[in-house]
Amino acid sequence: MTNSPRAHAASGLGALAAALIAVTGLSAGCSEDFDPFNRLVTPRVLAIRSEPVAPATGETTALDALLYLPQDDSVASMSWSWCPFAGAANQGYPCLISEEDLAALGGASAADIPPYDLGDGKTASFENTLDPAILASVCEGVADQPELFDCNGGFPAQVKLTLRTEDGREIDSVRTLRLRFRDTDDPNQNPSVDGLSAEVGDEEQDIGDEPTVTLPRHDETVVRVAIPPDVVERYTGVDDQGDPAEVSERLTVSWFVESGDVKFQHTVFIDGVEPLDDARENEWTPDSTTDYAPDTSEVMVVVRDDREGVAWTSGVVALEDSP
Repeated sequence: MTNSPRAHAASGLGALAAALIAVTGLSAGCSEDFDPFNRLVTPRVLAIRSEPVAPATGETTALDALLYLPQDDSVASMSWSWCPFAGAANQGYPCLISEEDLAALGGASAADIPPYDLGDGKTASFENTLDPAILASVCEGVADQPELFDCNGGFPAQVKLTLRTEDGREIDSVRTLRLRFRDTDDPNQNPSVDGLSAEVGDEEQDIGDEPTVTLPRHDETVVRVAIPPDVVERYTGVDDQGDPAEVSERLTVSWFVESGDVKFQHTVFIDGVEPLDDARENEWTPDSTTDYAPDTSEVMVVVRDDREGVAWTSGVVALEDSP
């Protein structure tokens, strides 16, 4: 049996991870009345992006976010942090392992552990300086400790963004950040989008930052997001039987609007099942003037692949005066 600092650190992290899983498994959501998922009403963090998606050892990833803010509100501050275990900093709760405890468990590698505080501002960065041997030990399990994490694509750490608005709201949003530490982990690229359009009459019109496209109220309009076919990557994953195989990414497209509803909250691309053209298209029915008085509405679309890749686009449309 070895007593090396690395083995001790890995064993300690494994034991601590088991405790974290037990604790975070107790957190359950409360039932409240909310606006529809796709309706933009209050300040929201719709997505957090990392570039590169999953930083390898020694790489630095840039972090940014897609925010929605009503016209009468603005950002007071944005604070970024990270936690070494995905799920441990869940929607407002502090990371369940302190920086001091993590440093103690890290032993000789403690100096290479990034501080939890990643700074303030619209963007942040995270450098993956964690010892890959320790991450490998935690992912593989140590001694009698079974495997605790799904480490496909990298060790699942977590990034947290705290948004504070001028009207006093505080919003916490988290996402998993995979830390690649093995040469066998295929690097993922964020998907890309080339804008939005609406089918008005027989014409396809581009939706941009200015409301140059006018949509009818209380009537369906086909809207599309431009997703290039070549953004769908193939990678080494598993097939439906759980066996290693080369597979295509799956894409989930989430649609958000200020006025009315869209036919589908999400559209999806699954190779051989759901075509990409179907994932790119939705139907939007803006509210009447009785339910939504403003004469413009924002639309935001987030595209996610199944390996934490994220892209987004947004635009503004004018709405007809008629109810």
